[in-house]
Amino acid sequence: QEDGCRSRATAAAANDSVMTISPDPSLLTEDEIWMAELLMRYLVLAIDNAPESSSVEFSFSNNKLPDRNRLNLAESHFEMLSGVCMEFCIVTRRLDLLFGPIFRCFYEARYINVFLDVMETYVLNDRLKYIAPEAMVLFVAHCKDMKDLSTVERCLLHMDCTLMDFDSILTLLRKNELYTGLFHVYANGGLDDYISPLEILFEAVFDCSADASAAEDGAGADHRGRKNGLPGGKLEQYGYKAILYLRYCFSGKTFPKGDAIVPEERIQTLRPELFDLLLRESGNSSPPQSRNKSFRGIRALSYPYLRALFLVDAKAFLQCLAIVLDDPEARFEESRRMHALGSWEVEYGTDGAGGEDGESPDEDESDPQLLPGRQHLVNILSSIIMTDASVASYNFGSRDRTALHSLKAKNCYLDFLAKYLKLGVITAPKRLTAEVFIRLCNRQGASEDDVLSLLHALPRSSYELEQILYTVERAHMTRGALFLHKAGVTAYSTDREGVSERCQRHFSHAIDCHLKDGDGDFRKGAFGYARKECTGGGNASALRKVVLRRLPELVELDAVLAAHLVGEVFMEDIDRILSSLKGIDSGRVEYRFLHAIISGDLNKVDTVAAQELSANLTVNHHHAYLLLMAKFQPDIVYQYLSTNRNYRLNDALKLCQERNITDASAYLLERMGDVSGALKLMLENLDSRMITLTNVLQDSSGSASNTTRKGIRAFDSKSSVNQNEMAEKEISRIKQILSAVLDLCERNKSDHLTLDNERGPLLWFHVLDRLVNAK
Repeated sequence: QEDGCRSRATAAAANDSVMTISPDPSLLTEDEIWMAELLMRYLVLAIDNAPESSSVEFSFSNNKLPDRNRLNLAESHFEMLSGVCMEFCIVTRRLDLLFGPIFRCFYEARYINVFLDVMETYVLNDRLKYIAPEAMVLFVAHCKDMKDLSTVERCLLHMDCTLMDFDSILTLLRKNELYTGLFHVYANGGLDDYISPLEILFEAVFDCSADASAAEDGAGADHRGRKNGLPGGKLEQYGYKAILYLRYCFSGKTFPKGDAIVPEERIQTLRPELFDLLLRESGNSSPPQSRNKSFRGIRALSYPYLRALFLVDAKAFLQCLAIVLDDPEARFEESRRMHALGSWEVEYGTDGAGGEDGESPDEDESDPQLLPGRQHLVNILSSIIMTDASVASYNFGSRDRTALHSLKAKNCYLDFLAKYLKLGVITAPKRLTAEVFIRLCNRQGASEDDVLSLLHALPRSSYELEQILYTVERAHMTRGALFLHKAGVTAYSTDREGVSERCQRHFSHAIDCHLKDGDGDFRKGAFGYARKECTGGGNASALRKVVLRRLPELVELDAVLAAHLVGEVFMEDIDRILSSLKGIDSGRVEYRFLHAIISGDLNKVDTVAAQELSANLTVNHHHAYLLLMAKFQPDIVYQYLSTNRNYRLNDALKLCQERNITDASAYLLERMGDVSGALKLMLENLDSRMITLTNVLQDSSGSASNTTRKGIRAFDSKSSVNQNEMAEKEISRIKQILSAVLDLCERNKSDHLTLDNERGPLLWFHVLDRLVNAK
């Protein structure tokens, strides 16, 4: 096949009209022959009369220290001659003359290196597209002596490979390990062969790994570290070159120029060819020159091509594969069989998650554009990378360094695997899936969103719930844990003993996950989740018990939503619920729960639930509410008493008098008919408050006026703020008492006697008189 490609390339070169290598002498005109003979006579004379190979010193000065230079006259002379000959032969298209008699003249004069240096300049400037085989051999040797073989490859990129002798140039490049040049000649030189140069490069990689394997304790291996980020030993240099070549090819670009591969359809057939090489299970299909080599190192292992690239840089290689796997136009084989590789056994293609893009089972597997199935590729990669064999074949100099390299490779592969598990195009064994979750939860910059997206993408049967839950909870990923606990509730939602306990445990932990979340709105999602689980399903009664145990925490979160939940799920258990809340946090939880119902806050959320709960509250419940209100919010007791009648007057009055809640006590006295006592009590309290306010204001102004200039600088601003706050508080209390007094007067302006047994209108004058005296 290769010989046929070379024949076609040779035929194409023969038809090339741009550059004639060996023109037919019968086609040359007399002028062309005469000019060529004239050039040769000039060249011979110039060589015979060339100056000695010596140096001339010259100096010049311009009021400065002398600057001395040395000029080799002979080299300068032959550089000039080379340029003349090059210009003539290129313009007249007489490359047969350039690489024939002219080349021999420079060689015999022992200035062939000067000729080659000038030739390099013409090639790199795209003036010369062809170098004869004899000249190429000497050019490579010259660059090798100068320790700059990369110059040869740079020149090849500017040359027309179809004009070359393929056998000689390929042999020369292979012998000198010029693999970039090999890629260019094979792929872009008319052969259209992208596989053979890659095989040759892989053989060099295998040889490096074999040398490392044979070297005792790594003494004979090349373990040079990287300098300035560049690959160190040959294994890395060759490996990175192979990865870069694959990246170019998978992206539809020629290597190393980066031009688009033409025709465009060639890209779709090239990718399967490259994958066919990478997925070879053994190295027996290597090029003929390497078949007699002993199998050691990576060459002796299964899938040596994949192992070699994983060994060099797993992350870069997987990114390279992703170019193809992510291409929406790529077509993959559909596989519906059990694929087993060592300890990795996966059944795939049995559901929507494991299919290959929904391709038809009748897909023609002989289609040259058809790529190996993604599941098949992942199974092979798992068998390689999830063991230590991929790096155990190469000694990195120490056990710790080898282990670190292996760990990095596994982590890169697990990241790669997570990506395609999320997309739903592959499946993985449960233990491998567990390792993916461990990686996602513990890597640097771990994101809970990544874990959640993978959990949503995977079917429940693809992982062990308890194992993944343990991993997620250790990473403190509450939303991921919530997803798994909800799955546990669903999985164990039966009444069987043992299973029901698991369901309750997962349900309780799911509530915990809500309560621990940092987002307030998300925390309140616990109410909706509890309502959903407790109103349906075979295990709802058991879950209600969990909610009752967790109700105090839910009340602390949002008392109104907690009351709403009780109204929808536990209406008949209101007595038991209130009894369970007694004494928790000194009664604050019970008070908040009752306040949400009685104050009307629940009515704003659900009118029906608020009415039903209010109807189930007894006088004892209201009295308990009043007791707690007097303890925690005495300022609103008067408002509650004035708008409700669900309490016992004597008990309420006794409570308010014990707690010194004046406005509420006065209101209750009024209800019991003692209007005079009520007004007297409130006016006395008003006087007391006015005196307190006066004292506060006087203390504040006195301390400010008695402060010296020095004291002003050191004035305690915190104390001033406290005094202002005390004054504002007293003013607020006075307003509240005055409002209650005025309400009392308004209610009794015509129905009750005054303090002096006169009619109601005089109540107003008593209040006014007290206010005037207070001023």
